[in-house]
Amino acid sequence: MRRQHARAALDGLHPARCAALPAPLLERARMSALGRRQLARAALRTQPRVFAPDQERWAMWVEEEPWLHWPQAELDAFTRVLGAIALGPAVRVTVERSEVLFLREALGLEHWRRAQGADPWRGPAPEAVRNMGRALIQRCERDAGALREAAYERGKIEFLGHAGRHDPRLAERLALAYATAPALPCAKEAWLPASTVPALLAPVPVEPVAEEPAL
Repeated sequence: MRRQHARAALDGLHPARCAALPAPLLERARMSALGRRQLARAALRTQPRVFAPDQERWAMWVEEEPWLHWPQAELDAFTRVLGAIALGPAVRVTVERSEVLFLREALGLEHWRRAQGADPWRGPAPEAVRNMGRALIQRCERDAGALREAAYERGKIEFLGHAGRHDPRLAERLALAYATAPALPCAKEAWLPASTVPALLAPVPVEPVAEEPAL
């Protein structure tokens, strides 16, 4: 189990965290046993709390935190979802047509819909969250790329805040999956309720399939 989690943590390293190696060489190192051992030794020296985890603790965490084994693309997509949901209160009060179209284009239709429809507060969102979201949007000055990046950064804070509420080591592990990460801890900087990420990570129950009567 220890080896399994160390391997997952090593695979979860963002390439930017291995700046000493060019990307092609890094991928080659990950494909060979010798290369992985060298990467693991280097990682252990720089992040011992992440790469020498307690076996029992990480075995428990992996059940609650499926992102520990997510590929980079899935982690990035989830981070963008969190950023969009966090901006939801500000997005929903936007009524001017050109700004609505800008937000929809900048966030992407799927994320814009998530921002419109998600209700993690189960009622009116705090006014402070709405105001901070509006301020973030205004700072981007109708620059779609800037807004996408700002929403992604907001998603990082929300995700890292969730991880840090469980244990600082989880936040340290998650931070390594990003090219850059905000200063830890992030829980106090989060806009979303603490229940948001666990609800999104919870497995969707599968409806039993009714058997057709025999003819």
